[in-house]
This record gives sequence, structure tokens and C-alpha cells, in this order.
Amino acid sequence: MKSPGRPPLLSFARAGVTGLALTLSLGACGGDDKGDTDGDGTIGTDTTVGTEPTAGTDATDATDGTAGTEPTGTDTEDTSAPATTGEEMPADCDAFVSPSDDDVAALQGALLDAADGDIVCMAEGLFELNTEISISANNLTLRGAGREQTILDFSTQDLGANGIKISGDGVTVQNFTVRETPGDGIRGDDVADITFDGVSVEWAAKESLESGAYGFYPVGCTGVVIRNSRVIGARDAGIYVGQSSNILVEDNEAYDNVAGIEIENSTGATLRRNHAYNNTGGILIFNLPGLPVQNGKHTLAYENIVENNNGNNFGIPGTSVAAVPPGVGFMILASDENELRNNTIRGNRTSGVIIVSYNEAIGLEPADDPNFDAFAEGNYIHDNNFSDNGTMPATPVDGVAGVPAPDIQFDGCLNPDAAPMDPAVVNCLWQNGDADYINFDLCGGLANKSTDLEPVTCQHTALPELPAG
Repeated sequence: MKSPGRPPLLSFARAGVTGLALTLSLGACGGDDKGDTDGDGTIGTDTTVGTEPTAGTDATDATDGTAGTEPTGTDTEDTSAPATTGEEMPADCDAFVSPSDDDVAALQGALLDAADGDIVCMAEGLFELNTEISISANNLTLRGAGREQTILDFSTQDLGANGIKISGDGVTVQNFTVRETPGDGIRGDDVADITFDGVSVEWAAKESLESGAYGFYPVGCTGVVIRNSRVIGARDAGIYVGQSSNILVEDNEAYDNVAGIEIENSTGATLRRNHAYNNTGGILIFNLPGLPVQNGKHTLAYENIVENNNGNNFGIPGTSVAAVPPGVGFMILASDENELRNNTIRGNRTSGVIIVSYNEAIGLEPADDPNFDAFAEGNYIHDNNFSDNGTMPATPVDGVAGVPAPDIQFDGCLNPDAAPMDPAVVNCLWQNGDADYINFDLCGGLANKSTDLEPVTCQHTALPELPAG
């Protein structure tokens, strides 16, 4: 489902008390700049952009495919091999494409000719593409020779809103890099069982408005797998999944984006062993009104490293994401029954975790949807390792949560229609070491802030994991 434009940024204000406005814009979403194709083609292709991880083992290097291997044995003429390279087509490939004088015709032609279930392989080398590439066959695999070996360069693109657009079910993209798309890197709309494996989407210019909005952008999908992949430099969200279900995001790296990883209006996601760092915000989990799919919940995030997300915000001015304050680790907005456990959350200068509700009384446009649940309820934050968060919170969070700001922040807004003291709606904190906490009482005008952990020291039932496959 194509997402409509997202609502305006979330701002918190205490009218007549301090005059303070807290702008916690919440994330990228809903497609407010999907059709941007205004790249000027001058961005470079350096793959070394960004700071290397400072903690944890990098599990993001994909295993190289066999495509691009020089033939062994006696060299005989092979009519299936590209004449420009002499490479043989790998045994399990149904088509094999090498860089040529017309890479668009070669690659798009192979994909158009492919039957359902085919494997289209790409050789090592640089493919120069000036238009969007489309995949419409079902159960097709597009495979490169390796993330560092097969490069799809869109720096001269002047046609199409995406680098690769997927409209077939069961599609896997694997083992290559997409560079410098003016719009989204790889997008899939309303498809089932889409897989991104060992793929990198990159923009070399740091903090550039000319970068594309999203690296991976599956929306309205059932069955999403994103693994062993990387996104660098997206001006909105690097890894995004919207209005989808049955989602697995594992062993990825996201850095130098505005938002590293974003799960929006989606249900049933597992995020594990990802490394989100040097973004404006690390991992966002939330719901927004006005989208075709509502009431996203049940995201389980564990064993992620979410650190040093203090990058400058370079989102397009006027969009919601442009107002996300630097220094946010996790953010949960109007989403219920999510679980964050066994994560390392450190060095995020504004907060480790922020939990907030969507409420027009705090400056948002009316939801205009009687079925929209504006409150963040029943979330479970436990057994995480917090350190060095909130040391220099961005304005205006500093005026609401104090300096230094606590590791975990909650706006204190409760659903007036919920049963009083219903344990199911409490956002529970449990065994988070020395992490500190504040309820900054947004809905009470900031009048009754509290750092008392006792009301939120509780447990919820743990969420099930998705199968590894």
C-alpha cells in the first residue's frame, strides 16, 4: 500500500507554564518524499563513508556468491558467457549479466526475460544505471558476486523514483551494493516474502539533502527478511519497514542516516543483533494516524547495539524527520506491547529510550480517525545494558527531562478509556541495571514529574521470536 504523507512533527508544550516546546519528531514514514529524483549525479562512490563500529562484532559481511569466478580447466568457447569478460555463467544461474556498454538494457532485459523462480546473476564489476530497474517475476533471485564486488551505480539516474522496484512475490536480492540513488534504494510495495540478504545501499556524501530517502523500503508487505545488510547515509530511514507483518531484521548495520532502523504501523517484527550508530536516532518503533494499516505492535528487539546516535539531522526541511533531535537510542511512539531486551544502549546524548503517545493536545494535527490508538501502552523494557546516555540532551529535551537526562523517558500520558490501574497497559521496566528513569508528565502540563521507578517496576509476558528462516 502506498503510504500517504506523514503528519506534522510531534511537539510537546506546557502552555502558560514554561513556554517550552518539546519537539520530538517521530521518525520517517508514510512516504512524504518518495518521488524525489532530483539527484545531480555528482555524488561519489566511496564505500568507506561513516565511522566504523566501536563495539561488538560486525556480523554484516555477507558471504560472497560464486558469480564472477574465473573458469577452471580448459578454456572452451561458451556462448552463454559475456564476451567482454570471458566469465562463465555459474551453474545455478538461469541468466548471467556482466557490465557492458549498456548496463540498463543488459540487466533490465535479463529481468524482463526471467521466468518465475529464476536466478539472475550479476558478475563482478560496476554497473552504471541511469533509470529504475524493475523486478516483476515471482520467486526470482537477483544475486551479485558479493557486496564489495558487484556495484550498481545510480549516480546518473534521471528516470524513476527508486534504484530497484520490486512488484513480484517471493523476491530475493542478494550480495551486491546499490549506490547513489536519488530516491529510495530498493523498494517493494504490497508483496509477500521479500528478502534483502547481504545488500548494501550507500550514499557517499555525509549528511546530504541530495541523498535518497530510504535504503530498504518494503511497505504493505507480508513476510519481510532483511539480514546481513547495510545502509549508509539515508536522509530519512536507512532500514524501513512500514504497514507490514511477519518481519525479521537481523545482523544489519545502519549508520550516518537520520533514522537507522524504523518499524512503522507494523505487527510482528523481530529485530536482533543489529548495530545502529551515528544516526540522528537509532531504532524507531511507532504508529501514525492516517495510514491504511493501523495499530502496529509486537516488535521484539534484542541483542542490538544502539550507540552514539548523535549525528546531525539532515532530513528535508519541513518534513517530520527533519525535527528528530539528535541523541535518541530507541523511540516508541503510540505503539503497544513491544519488548526491548538484552540490548546495549549507550552514548546516545539525549536518551536511551523515549516512550511517547500521539495526542493533538501536544501540537499534533487531529488524527481524524476514531479507531486510532494514540497511546503507547504495555511496552516491556528489561535486562538492557544502559550507559552514558542523556549526557547532553538536545533542546528542548534538556528543559523537560533535565541535564543530564535519564536513560529512559516516558511522557506519562495514559488512555482515559483504559481501566484504572490495568496492569496490561503499564509500560514496564525490569532489571535494567543502573538505568535511571523519568515520567515527565506531559499530559499533566509537566507539573508532576517523577523519577520513582516503583510504579513501573513490573513484568509482561515475553514476545515470541520469529523463526530464523
